[in-house]
Amino acid sequence: MAYRVADTFQRWVRDPEIMTTVVAVLRPWASVLPGLGPDFACALRLRALALSVEYRYGDALIDVEEALRICRRAPIVRRTTTEVQIARALSLRAYLLRCVGREREAVDDAREALALCRERLSRAPHRFGPGLLSSLDELARSLDGTGEPGQALPFGEELVDILRRLAPRRPRYERFLASALHQLGGYISDAGDLTDALRVANESLQLYRRLGREQPEAFALQAELATHNRDLFLDRLNQQG
Repeated sequence: MAYRVADTFQRWVRDPEIMTTVVAVLRPWASVLPGLGPDFACALRLRALALSVEYRYGDALIDVEEALRICRRAPIVRRTTTEVQIARALSLRAYLLRCVGREREAVDDAREALALCRERLSRAPHRFGPGLLSSLDELARSLDGTGEPGQALPFGEELVDILRRLAPRRPRYERFLASALHQLGGYISDAGDLTDALRVANESLQLYRRLGREQPEAFALQAELATHNRDLFLDRLNQQG
């Protein structure tokens, strides 16, 4: 049920008021029907995501932490559904912690989410695959935020490798590949390899430009940022002689 509920809720995720109504409806039922816990946790997590879009990180953290508490005590009869919700909630909490400057704590959550997704991926790839991608991305970003680009780099590279395999078969992943390449260029640059950083930045820019030809309004800003990144690496490389 939680899988279907999540699909329905996802259409409303940008509206905290609607998600607040959903949470209010589910809360009394979840208290008397333990099996409904993962669905209620899903609603809380999606409301947290909606709140984060409005930069209400404190309120979002309250919701996602409640979602985690519910999932950790949920009945084991829905283990896969519960574990999917735990992984997604951990990745979201890592993002929220990073947004409020608590990168060290974010690293811990992202590592836990990644370990869970790796362990369960072979059993349910379609359900844990998205969590694997988001936890890799969040772990790399959080490690980078702690000033440890060398530790961020392997996770950023793994994310790009996976997305390279996915994007040719599933075009919706192209935007995520472009973003991951953009981030990877920064990790490589911080690690000291400007030549490779420039190569990756060029690849990200070319992909954003191609996406921008199809959807100009959606990708204009990303293409501009990718251009800035590419030019920055190029200038620094030229300064090195």
